[in-house]
Amino acid sequence: MRIVKFSIAASTGALCLVALFGNPTAASSRVSTAAFDGAAVFGSKCAICHGKDGAGLPNWKSKGQPDLTSSDWQKSHTDAQISEIVKNGKGKYMPPFKAKLSDDEVNGVVAHIRALGRKR
Repeated sequence: MRIVKFSIAASTGALCLVALFGNPTAASSRVSTAAFDGAAVFGSKCAICHGKDGAGLPNWKSKGQPDLTSSDWQKSHTDAQISEIVKNGKGKYMPPFKAKLSDDEVNGVVAHIRALGRKR
């Protein structure tokens, strides 16, 4: 009888923890999906100018395009700054994407850009 009561209490406690903190597997799944979506969005919207690897293309680098994989560039830009640039564009050549991308897609692109910096 004690084992059954303990078993029920332990199960209830575990369910309460999941309810309070969320399912860690589901959370990591959401992160993976966001990173995957960010890679797909980057590939379809950004790679044409920034290159698939984010290092940039020669014809755009001459116009001031940064190497997104550079540790110096990564360190000097916050996620909020990158998001702002993606949404509102920058300078003469970087167009705004706020009307074309959802906030989730922008966040995915930011996560992907961060991942490009870690691959170097």
